[in-house]
Amino acid sequence: MSLEVELKLLLPAQQAAAIFTAVADYCHQQLAAVEYLGEKTLLNAYFDTADQWFRRHDSGLRTRQKQGRFEQTLKLAGQQHGAAHIRPEYNVPTTGVVPVLTDFPADVWPAGTDAAALQVNLQELFRTDFVRQTLLLQTVGGARIELVFDQGTVLGSGQQELICELELELQSGAVAEIFNLAAALVQQFPLQLGVQSKAERGYLLAKQQPLQWQDFGPTDTPADYLGTFLRNQLLLNRGQATQAMLELQWQQWLKALAAEPAAAAILALADALGLQPSPQALQSWLLQYSIWLLEPATLNRIV
Repeated sequence: MSLEVELKLLLPAQQAAAIFTAVADYCHQQLAAVEYLGEKTLLNAYFDTADQWFRRHDSGLRTRQKQGRFEQTLKLAGQQHGAAHIRPEYNVPTTGVVPVLTDFPADVWPAGTDAAALQVNLQELFRTDFVRQTLLLQTVGGARIELVFDQGTVLGSGQQELICELELELQSGAVAEIFNLAAALVQQFPLQLGVQSKAERGYLLAKQQPLQWQDFGPTDTPADYLGTFLRNQLLLNRGQATQAMLELQWQQWLKALAAEPAAAAILALADALGLQPSPQALQSWLLQYSIWLLEPATLNRIV
């Protein structure tokens, strides 16, 4: 079992290759070590039961074909700290596309789970197929971080969406290190903080439920504000929302934060951006907000 600590950054598709090259050059200049691990095609099939047992348990089940070999992955319920996904992950080799649930350790399942019954009811829901380029980074502080550049498609129910993103995954070191690197990249390049996993996008396609605008609700938490805003930002990117709508929600967000005594410092940073912050300044603040959401013990945790 490994603990996955991951951040996602979105790139404009038309400039993606050039931006990745520039990001790689920046890492060579600023970090202690950079190793290019090459390019691979990854073919991924996601599974669930008809009643979406895995989805209901905030888990994901996937098989991946890479260089002619299959691996099955079980991602269990974890925590989303702002834009960071932190969750247990189990990876084991397998022989084909359909995962074999009994190959996972028996103690990974919630009490009372009938893995054999789940196996009988598994069905493939969607696929994510993409080409991945990988850099293995070592920071000055000694953390090892995998940076990947993924380009491809999410396919489900006869529909597809483009994948064009960077992912940072902490291999070892303090959780704070991955945020420090992301903050530096967002300041240097036209990147957007991402919140949707490939699996979430696939589930929406499989159910034919397109992403829709969300308003803030009366019971929303500070973490909810970030997730809602980032998803609405995606709609703006796709031409399905307007800049005015997002700016209005930004003002609503700041008003809600003003009622939170613990948010004084992060609110002051937002106030300094003005009513219409530049795209890059806004992304930097969104990342700072994500860091603010973290408990100090989580931020200082060593993986």
